[in-house]
Amino acid sequence: MSPFVPHQQKLRVWAIDDEERRVLLDATTHIPELRAVVSRGSPAVDLEQALMLQATVDELNAIYTRVEELTDATRSRRRIELLDGLRMTLCSAMDGF
Repeated sequence: MSPFVPHQQKLRVWAIDDEERRVLLDATTHIPELRAVVSRGSPAVDLEQALMLQATVDELNAIYTRVEELTDATRSRRRIELLDGLRMTLCSAMDGF
């Protein structure tokens, strides 16, 4: 996974929970550059049951696109809510908030 670690680029912080992480790992099985982003997560010190990810805006944007694809392909209300939450937090992370 080391080829997918960003070097000398400004990184943004993004937090996800365990359920979101599982969904993203499953959705990126065949997309190594996105799977690497999700795999770089580390436990958050001040947030209960959350992982903190550091990624470039381009990486977050690529994950956002993948989450949109997942949303379009699902009918489950619960999963759509989870994916909508991911999109919202991705927007905040990309904007730097």
